[in-house]
Amino acid sequence: MRPAQYIGARLDAASRNYRRREALLHERGILNSFTGSSGYVLVIVLLVISLLVAISSEFIITAQTNVRYIGRFSESLRARTIARAGINLAVALLEADKKGAASGLLSGVSTNSNIDSFQDIWAIDLPPLPIEGGHLKIVITDENSKINLNVLANEVVDRSPYYTVAQRFFLNMGLPMDLADALIDWVDIDDSRFPYGAESSDYYLAQARPYRAKNGAMDSIHEMLMVKGITPEFYYGLGGGNFGLERDLVEHNRGARTLDPDAINKAGSEKALSSRRTELAEAVVPVGRERSRRLDEYFRITGERTDYLSELNKININTASFRVLSALTDEMTDDRVAELIRRRRSKPFESIDEIADLITDETARRNLLTVRSFIFRLSVTGRVNKTEVTMIALYNRQNRIFYYMSEQ
Repeated sequence: MRPAQYIGARLDAASRNYRRREALLHERGILNSFTGSSGYVLVIVLLVISLLVAISSEFIITAQTNVRYIGRFSESLRARTIARAGINLAVALLEADKKGAASGLLSGVSTNSNIDSFQDIWAIDLPPLPIEGGHLKIVITDENSKINLNVLANEVVDRSPYYTVAQRFFLNMGLPMDLADALIDWVDIDDSRFPYGAESSDYYLAQARPYRAKNGAMDSIHEMLMVKGITPEFYYGLGGGNFGLERDLVEHNRGARTLDPDAINKAGSEKALSSRRTELAEAVVPVGRERSRRLDEYFRITGERTDYLSELNKININTASFRVLSALTDEMTDDRVAELIRRRRSKPFESIDEIADLITDETARRNLLTVRSFIFRLSVTGRVNKTEVTMIALYNRQNRIFYYMSEQ
């Protein structure tokens, strides 16, 4: 047989076999068409194995996802419980300090219940505390160290002395003094615009997304972002004014007091607090403007709006920041502010008259300043493994009430 004939015969046979299998496939279906062939069982086995593998993989993935979700939920619940317990502990620390009983919890802290300073137990940077399989971190901040925006004006006066304090604060930050006018227009009760302020009719209702001026007390410090001229850049301290031009900035002006973690709950231990805050340690701790320019670290909205002279609104000279102290009066030069901070580090002020040589205006001292604190910001973080829950609260120790509480 010639090669061409052989190839033609083979092609013809292959064609007939293909047509036969095609007809069989149409007649019997894809599975039955394999009956009697050596690959039939193998195909069935492969199909079953593929199906089982797909089902098993889906089950394993679902099970692992559920296990991880339940684990995270459990950790989150435990961290939340720890944080809530931490709020109660923070309140207990504040109450113990108020009663002058803090030394029973930690030796070396101030026992003078008539003043509040960075030598009190609430101001100590406590290390994370182990609790219920997790850790608890408590940070307490004095709100009386800040300027209360809600008393720039109220239902009684159209402008309080805190207005000029706010003006000086913005001036020292290199920001427009006009911001104080916009803020007072926001919290006052009328629609009369301050010279450089803003009211609903002339500004807020003309915005792309119009809204009205509050003309009342702020409910949140974040409302500052709604006020004319206060941009996120200003509010969060990311730029503007003399940002980047200030020199000799410091992280804080709290002093050099440190805590020995091993001395917690060891009342009577002389090592509970590092007493090297005197002379040597304090001499090397710099004094200056704080590095942070975030406005919510220097302003607040809690206090007593109906009476701007209330003690709740006054600024504690023992805890106020360099930036706030600089804004109190025109005579508060950098040297005077630095001197005030050095004195309070050595010995907290027990009376506002102790700074009469630095702030000579007696009216300002009486109306604006105090040596006690009443309102505190509690930041409590509960941590279990890598899961953290933070609770923020504003607490009035005088009246034992919470203004605000949230979970982050």
